[in-house]
Amino acid sequence: MRMRSFSIVKDSAPQAVAAGGLLFVGGLMATDDKGDIAATGVAGQARLIFENLARLLRQAGASMADIVKHNVYFTCETDAVGAFLEELDAVRAGIFSAPGPTTTEIRCGLDKPGALLMIDAWVVTDDTPRELLDPPGHWRWQRALPFVQGWKVGDMLFIGGQRSLDSHGKVLGLGDIEVQTDEAFRNLDTMLRAGGGDRHSLMRQNTYFRFFGQGREVTDYWEKMTNVRRRYMAVPSAAGAGLRIQGMGDADELIQVEGIGVLGEDKQRLQPANHWDWSIPNTQFTQGWKIGRLAFIGGQISADDKARAVGDDMETQTRNVFNFIRRTLAEGGLDESDVAKLYIYYHAEGDWPRIEATRAVIERVQREFYPGAGPAVTAIRVAGFAFENLLIEIEAMAVTRD
Repeated sequence: MRMRSFSIVKDSAPQAVAAGGLLFVGGLMATDDKGDIAATGVAGQARLIFENLARLLRQAGASMADIVKHNVYFTCETDAVGAFLEELDAVRAGIFSAPGPTTTEIRCGLDKPGALLMIDAWVVTDDTPRELLDPPGHWRWQRALPFVQGWKVGDMLFIGGQRSLDSHGKVLGLGDIEVQTDEAFRNLDTMLRAGGGDRHSLMRQNTYFRFFGQGREVTDYWEKMTNVRRRYMAVPSAAGAGLRIQGMGDADELIQVEGIGVLGEDKQRLQPANHWDWSIPNTQFTQGWKIGRLAFIGGQISADDKARAVGDDMETQTRNVFNFIRRTLAEGGLDESDVAKLYIYYHAEGDWPRIEATRAVIERVQREFYPGAGPAVTAIRVAGFAFENLLIEIEAMAVTRD
């Protein structure tokens, strides 16, 4: 097996990487062939992004019908979320036919001035049989959409954003993070069982939550939420990330959770000694998993063994994070050359020159660890992380070579 890279932007890093029957598509914005934002308005940017996505897929010998999972990262004011998603969905409804891919919509910050949304995708490029995952009585969207809750593809389970909604799309547990966490994770658990697995099958599990407190309040809130999450977590748990964001598809939502599962018991937990650790002792959280040809490296942070941030600048924290990824990969006999996709979540405020300077620091450090073509990347600006004073968190997806 070898990795193949694809891009439609001149002289850019790969926008998509194919490996092991999967195509990992990095975050795409409404850019032209030079990488500049080339469309305005939600609908205009959405159409251009999907045109670019279709071009990438054609390069890889795939089509839009091969997408099993896609995420939308968008930016707008809180009171404009509903109108924003209506415009976006009007475009998506003309592109995807039911049953389409899974979907997760996250309100966050983007990399480029003028960008309103970014989309990434997981694509199955071979003829592995698929099974739609649609449990009876599950939550539903408020309007008819071509998207699905999940797909089973061979032994992989692709599960879209699970939410605290009822069968009519109404938010449950208004203002209560514990109730909403319980509902979202119960829905994730239901999806795993619908695919013939359970919580032990979950390899990657990302939690997006809305909270704007400061200082110690950040860790207290995460611990309150996590004490509920642990009711649904395997021991040891999936790898993943916990990210504070600006919001989701409904202004009343406090949390969403999504996941990727792999069926089978022959797996290796990647848990380096003397690594950073979480604030709750003996949680049995996991840094990474290797199963079959895939490796999932959970969100790595620049912290000590009590989840206290190490380094007060972006360069120091980014380098520490990439070293933690390297150490976790090494537990599975892997290195950076096996990485097909990076998810980079970072915190940057201020004007665009400051944001661009921060992003440049991350890219420079990234090149130290990935000097070649490198993996596909999805990078977003988040409101914060599970613990105070962190600036960056990065996940990695790897595919073993022959």
